[in-house]
Amino acid sequence: MKKTYRNPFFKWLMAFSLLLQLAAVPTLASAHTADPMTAQVDAVLYALEQNPESIGMQSGISIYDLTKDKMLYSHNADKNYVPASNMKLFTGVTALDRLGPDYTFKTEVFVKGGINARGQVTELILKGYGDPTLTEADLEELAHDLKEKGVTTVRSRLLLDDSYFDDVRLGAGWMWDDEPYGYSAQLSALALHKNFVTLTVTPGKSGKKAEITLDPQTDTMAIDNQVKTVDGKTADVTVTRARGKNVVTVTGTIGVDASSYQEDVSIENPTLYVGNVWKRKLEEAGIKLGSSIRIQTTDKAYDEPVVTHESRPLGEIMVELNKESDNFYAEQLLKTLGAVEKRKGSAEAGAEVVADFLNEAGITTGYSQADGSGLSRYDLITTEQMVQLLRYVQEKPYSELLESTLPIAGVDGTLANRLKGTPAEKNLIAKTGSMSGVNSLSGYVTAKNGDKLAFSIITNGIYKSKYARSLQDQVAVLMASYPELDEPGDDGLPEPEAYKLSDLLDPILDAPEATGVSAGIIVKALDEKGKEATWYAHDADKLMTPASNLKLLTGATALTELGSDYRFKTELSASTPVTDDGLLKGNLYVKGYGDPSIHTEDELKAQDGVSIESIVDAIKKRGIKRINGDLILDDTYFDDQRLGLGWAWDDESYYYNALIDALSLNRGTVMISYEPGARKDKPVKVTITPNTSYVTVINEAKTVAKDEENTFTILRDRATDTIRLQGNLPLGSDADYERVPVEQPALYFGTVLKEKLEEAGIKFTNGSEVKRGELPTKVTKLKVFQSEPLADILTYMNKKSDNLYAEMLLKAVGAKANGSGTADAGIEAVQAVLKSFGWTTNFDMVDGSGLTRYDQISARHITAALEGMAAAESFDIYYDSLPIAGVDGTLKNRMKGTAAENNVHAKTGSMSGVNSLSGYVTTKGGTKLVFSILLNGYATSSKVMTSIQDEIVEALANYEE
Repeated sequence: MKKTYRNPFFKWLMAFSLLLQLAAVPTLASAHTADPMTAQVDAVLYALEQNPESIGMQSGISIYDLTKDKMLYSHNADKNYVPASNMKLFTGVTALDRLGPDYTFKTEVFVKGGINARGQVTELILKGYGDPTLTEADLEELAHDLKEKGVTTVRSRLLLDDSYFDDVRLGAGWMWDDEPYGYSAQLSALALHKNFVTLTVTPGKSGKKAEITLDPQTDTMAIDNQVKTVDGKTADVTVTRARGKNVVTVTGTIGVDASSYQEDVSIENPTLYVGNVWKRKLEEAGIKLGSSIRIQTTDKAYDEPVVTHESRPLGEIMVELNKESDNFYAEQLLKTLGAVEKRKGSAEAGAEVVADFLNEAGITTGYSQADGSGLSRYDLITTEQMVQLLRYVQEKPYSELLESTLPIAGVDGTLANRLKGTPAEKNLIAKTGSMSGVNSLSGYVTAKNGDKLAFSIITNGIYKSKYARSLQDQVAVLMASYPELDEPGDDGLPEPEAYKLSDLLDPILDAPEATGVSAGIIVKALDEKGKEATWYAHDADKLMTPASNLKLLTGATALTELGSDYRFKTELSASTPVTDDGLLKGNLYVKGYGDPSIHTEDELKAQDGVSIESIVDAIKKRGIKRINGDLILDDTYFDDQRLGLGWAWDDESYYYNALIDALSLNRGTVMISYEPGARKDKPVKVTITPNTSYVTVINEAKTVAKDEENTFTILRDRATDTIRLQGNLPLGSDADYERVPVEQPALYFGTVLKEKLEEAGIKFTNGSEVKRGELPTKVTKLKVFQSEPLADILTYMNKKSDNLYAEMLLKAVGAKANGSGTADAGIEAVQAVLKSFGWTTNFDMVDGSGLTRYDQISARHITAALEGMAAAESFDIYYDSLPIAGVDGTLKNRMKGTAAENNVHAKTGSMSGVNSLSGYVTTKGGTKLVFSILLNGYATSSKVMTSIQDEIVEALANYEE
């Protein structure tokens, strides 16, 4: 066994040695300064920028000397970054200020109509006020208190009141693939065990199933136990919860001598989960429940509570919030702030309270808060803002309390195992934050001279997290050692490189309205080589969120691996030959191979290719008049992962978030067309295209007067095909439509096909079903349909920036190049293509469309793909597929009347806090350039970012040497 050094002095010696090495590294901005702190931190940053595995990191750093009231160090301090759990400081400090350290959460029990002489009550109401700490033991105590109050029987209903909060169960932008886990638990005013259950897998007898238990025990969760006990001491267990359902599947193996495996699994509809456990606790307390007892939710007001439970005070709860970085506590606090201060228990109202407090602290604008915990990647803050908050808190009576809740370096919480044996141990107190691509640390440290420092370090674009932590730890040691730092050398760091277009383009990035925006930009001449080919670069290696610019890589790989003439096929087969009189005595099969363009001949048709109607015609031409079997859809060419990893749960009702399936129709959507009713108070008029029974539309929307607010919305119930129309649509509103995704695209395809066949007079036997299945090896092939060539498919994808097309292409590439219709296999092919262009793959690609914020890539990576395609045989097809400025696609209305119009061919990309533009432009002097502009961060509107892009590209188009 390799020896592990645990001597604190040895660790400090190694850290000090590293600092001495870094001190010798020439640095950037501090090239000729005499400030040791600036020189040393810049040296750390410079060293990381030379490492291919950390070069993409982008960091904001602020260090403020509270004792001397001066800024010690600032780097990108005004740029916005995703903060992860550092967001909890915004939420937690506001809670201490507005609610107070002594604030307690209550949970109340009411009875309707009182308790009769025999101790009977008709209805029992349990009402929550957002207590994030409520436990099974607390419910047990409430039940015993009721028993002591004389309650013996509940005859009719157990009512649960969670109306103190709204019914939005997840934070804005949270990712669907986080949902099964306890750290992403659903939110509710009536909550228990932080709205998750702890699932424990214990070995059984060898060869037999493992044993699974839940804590708390609940009937609301169904467990599919597929774990086998095997010989050995290791466990390989996977726990998944079906999206939108309390169905948990546990697979894998566990050794007969292994320790138990545990996983915290979140609960769908947590209020009913509380009710289920509450019912059991009442029974255990000896309170009888009627044989037909019902558990329901309510929001009615009742008289004084019979019994009340109060939580620990907020000051104590804050310890767990910060030291253990508890997401659930933070989210419940945010909604409580909204309920107490704004009389609305929503995240939005809570964020308003935080904004009011931050305004008092001097932070008036320039940030975005979407949730309370930092789990959302919509959150954007600066280190300057964080340090301003930490400074402001020092003036407050709860400052010592807040500091006592922060993790202590080398001692406890999320810092228990960090900075041991260094000057920062037991000295630095700070809130950590981490998730894929993000790492942050903000708090306080006492310097060597006794000065108290407030600091914030937020890093995004992390390819490997160890380097972000290394940055934090090295800066922590520097702060703790301050001012006893080595003096900077005479040489300093090299000056930032100047480029041919630096004087032209640098001023565009300096616009005041773009202060919070980080930019990764590169411009290269296609016909030049070496360093001279780079006409401009600004943070070109920083890993950024690209949005739809990622489609450039997906499209390039599809052309390379599949070829421009590739056509997607769709196979139609029968299990038996068709009889002479038109009878198919078996099943009809349709197998899909990822054609994204299959459509119905109506408004949903996007481009030519295979239509449902053409499939019906083919069946008729084969003489089929009656089908005695089932209609079976084979979509096994792709895997069963229907959504890209990291896609946001609250996008699921929108067309751009359609589910991915090898057999898809109308880009996986139905069209809901709507317009106001004939007069006020009439239902909104609705039509569905195609007119199918596959979806259920519940129209609760009504027409209102012309001057009333338009609150009309269309949403799909999670993991179902129920679409709800709600709100008010004023008279005079234009007729419009929304495309809404379906839950099981293959079944939608099959249902519409069956309906169209029946309309055409082709009958199915009673009881025949539309279902998914695998095509048998022995079938009668009826016809193979083919899509338009890939060149046309790619053009539609890029011009319209269609996410589904991109995801289908990625999986199709994976199937062709690597034998697996998965996103991972497709991404492997993308990386191989980029390597063939001569570039590295030190970036993160997780989907094909750029919809996920897990994607992290640099402007240099994107231009590498564009350069590679410029030398490829299929370049003309690739080039023509891109939107043209002022002409078509997503650039149709941009750069009109400029030198860029009908010149620039480029891919756009945009989502909240992200905007990108990459492609090709020809200068006035005739030089062909390739460029990539990636913008991330906070701006007052998306127009700020598009204006920067347009101004840069127009300057390139006008350039004349």
